[in-house]
Amino acid sequence: MWIALLGACAAVAAFIIGAAMLLVGYDVIARNLELWSPSWIVDVTEYALPLATLLVAPWLTTRGEHIRIDMLVSLLPERWANQVDRATHAACGLVAAIVAWYGVGVTTEAYETEALVIKNVTFPEWYVYAPLPFCFALIAVECIRRAIGVGRTGERSAHQAAGSGS
Repeated sequence: MWIALLGACAAVAAFIIGAAMLLVGYDVIARNLELWSPSWIVDVTEYALPLATLLVAPWLTTRGEHIRIDMLVSLLPERWANQVDRATHAACGLVAAIVAWYGVGVTTEAYETEALVIKNVTFPEWYVYAPLPFCFALIAVECIRRAIGVGRTGERSAHQAAGSGS
């Protein structure tokens, strides 16, 4: 169920990126051919790309494809490296939980003040912030799962075996 939820978020992110690519492509062609192009395309893609990034981040974390800087950890004995990985995941889970909590506050404030984003498209500002607490809560849960040993493990060995030295 958990993996399906994260996969669904990633699928939505892929759809958003594909749609943004098509919209921007159309906009470029239409402008160059002096055809009509909706003024809202730039605004929509401006918000679509960070949304897609937020949605795909938990899925990348569960697959071990998130950004890792493990040059020093790769020099440690495996037992110590695993402890550092778990501690790092615990710290990341805590930070993600704090960001999620902060996101709830920002989203709630934008909702209560009825703040608007006014560009070519006008919409409530809380729409921009609403995905933040959801996605960071998913990241926090995944990081904590990894910290306690429930999530996928072994990226270190897989990266070293591939010689990526990430």
